[in-house]
Order: sequence, then C-alpha cells, then structure tokens
Amino acid sequence: MSKKIAIVADIHANKYALDKFLQYINQEKIDTIINLGDFVQIGPNPYEVSKVVLNDDRFINILGNNEASLLEIDYKQKNDENEHRIWTKRQMKENFIKIQKIPLERVVTIEGINILMVHSRKNNIKGMPLIYSGNIDDFTNDYKEYRVDIVLFGHTHEKLYIEHNNRFFINPGSLGCSKKSTVDFTIVEISNKTLKNCIFKSLEYNKFNLIKDYNNNSVPDKEFLMKTFYKINC
Repeated sequence: MSKKIAIVADIHANKYALDKFLQYINQEKIDTIINLGDFVQIGPNPYEVSKVVLNDDRFINILGNNEASLLEIDYKQKNDENEHRIWTKRQMKENFIKIQKIPLERVVTIEGINILMVHSRKNNIKGMPLIYSGNIDDFTNDYKEYRVDIVLFGHTHEKLYIEHNNRFFINPGSLGCSKKSTVDFTIVEISNKTLKNCIFKSLEYNKFNLIKDYNNNSVPDKEFLMKTFYKINC
C-alpha cells in the first residue's frame, strides 16, 4: 500500500500561502502533513495560521526558532525584533497556550518508516542546518544516533534532497516566505517501508492581499520584513 505525505516548513504567518497549499492537499486527498516549524512570525496573520496548524488533525507539528522565541520574550528589550515578537504573541490569543506543548523535535513512524523532524541543527534551534566547516559527513553526523530513515528540516528556506549512508535528508523549502511569490513544499510517497518518491512542489499565489494585511494589521517592523523576506518595497 502506498501513502502520500506533505512536508512543509516556514509558513511564517502567511495565510494566503497556507490556503493555496491546503487547496492542493484537499484536491489530492492527502491526510498527513508534517510541519517543521516557524509557522508564526514575519507574516501578518499569526492568529489565522496558528489556528489552522494547531487544530487541523492532519498536521504533525514541531516548533521552529520563531515559536521558541515567543516562549522567552524579554519585555525590557526595546527593538523592532522584540516588538514584533510581542505583537505576534498577542495576535495568537488562545493559540499561544497550545504551542507550549509542542516539542522542538520528534520522531514519527509512518508506514514502517522512521522520520526525524527538526527545524534546524540538533541542539541549536537557531543554528543554520547547512553551516558546517567540513563535508557532508559533518552534516549527517549530527543525526547519527537517531535510528531513523529520513531526516526532515527547514529554516534555510532552501529546498534540499540528499541521500547519504542509506538515509534521506529533505528540506521542503519555505511554504510562506518566498521572494518569488511561490508556495513551496514537498510530497513524499512511502510504499512497502520504502521512500518511493519525493516531489518538490511550487504553486503561485498573489501577494496583494498579504501586503494589504501587513498595512491593515499594523505589523511591527513591516517595511524591513516585506523587503527582506518578500522583496516588496513599501
């Protein structure tokens, strides 16, 4: 029997990208979505996105560095980044309580395949997964003690597929934080305890409503965020 799984990362509070993705998932009747974190902050819709991600039973979630930072806010700091965190936490309302129960990493078993979910480097939630001084072994050795077949991670917003030492390492790219107006994610197919297929998907969406929400919702530091992450000049 074959099973398709959607893998997403870095939704970043973009409800329009999330809606586009869910339309595809509903059409394809995929019932399992692995979410690798950073689904709030940066974008203008932390409440709407977190409501979907935390309440749709198809999602299997871990936290990214953006969610983790909401759990350790220093209210004495006065800078744009901290103001954005405080705003995000307030926007999330009742959904904020739920993220405190979500782990930073987890292993799930689907159709006999053991899958490790992390957001960034092991033991360093803010570290970039691909900053290594040596070769690919330095990268894969971070996860050598895990008895898993697949390692999934996000954070870089860059798609990646590596097969090394009988393991697969996959980054689906960023679902909601692309400079190209694309919704990026991955569909994997598992059959007979084997990864049979891995397809990187990109769907297009219109940024107009996203820009409108940045302005209407008075998102702190919106000019920097739109320019840096979406290539939008205000």
